[in-house]
Amino acid sequence: MFFRTLSPYCISLLLFTLPLQAGEWGDNEGWSGQAELGAILTSGNTDSDSFNARTRIRHEQMLWRHTLQLEGHLASEDGTTTKERYLGAFQSDHKVSDRDYLFGALRAERDRFSGYEYQRSLAAGYGRRVVDSPRTRLNLEAGAGLRQDKLEDGRQEDEAILRLVGALDHRIGDNARFTEDLLIQAGDDNTEIESVAALRMRINAKFSMRLSLTVRHNTNVPEDRKNTDTTTAVNLVYDLW
Repeated sequence: MFFRTLSPYCISLLLFTLPLQAGEWGDNEGWSGQAELGAILTSGNTDSDSFNARTRIRHEQMLWRHTLQLEGHLASEDGTTTKERYLGAFQSDHKVSDRDYLFGALRAERDRFSGYEYQRSLAAGYGRRVVDSPRTRLNLEAGAGLRQDKLEDGRQEDEAILRLVGALDHRIGDNARFTEDLLIQAGDDNTEIESVAALRMRINAKFSMRLSLTVRHNTNVPEDRKNTDTTTAVNLVYDLW
């Protein structure tokens, strides 16, 4: 099993061997990040509740950028759990030019109703900021790695994957921005696709509202499960720094 034989530090050790180059990475060196929370509660003929939380923390230096993302989503109806999903992701980027970087990424997901007990991956590759203007930024990444999936019936699938990522950030105005994050992890047994489109509207210096649509697709799922899940969320966002 590759996660038992491949050290999680291999990517970091590889990146540390790269020659350092001068130049600034971006506009915001130091710490940045947001914490989000959303909830829906109903009572009467049907008692239901839904909670979702998300945080993304980033530390940026001249030559390095480290990003940690954590998510959780719980929902129930009449006392029965209908949604339970957790996600953790960590990525380190090392700058090699003004727009180019190498990355190492870890990702682990547990979705109780997806048909998988867990899905986790380790990948490395190359990224480039292909658009960098005052209003619009677009990063594209391509790499390869390994993924380990465990299905609910106990079967485990280990395979090599191709990882493709697109990250768009467009400022509509002084108080609104649109983002689109697309992740594709393709293997012989299963291809994961996740699209997160979001509109964020600033309330004041620290708080914003974020409306998002998340679409997740697995090409290979158990017969009693659907290939595609969608989640619409309205969250209150707090800027940590």
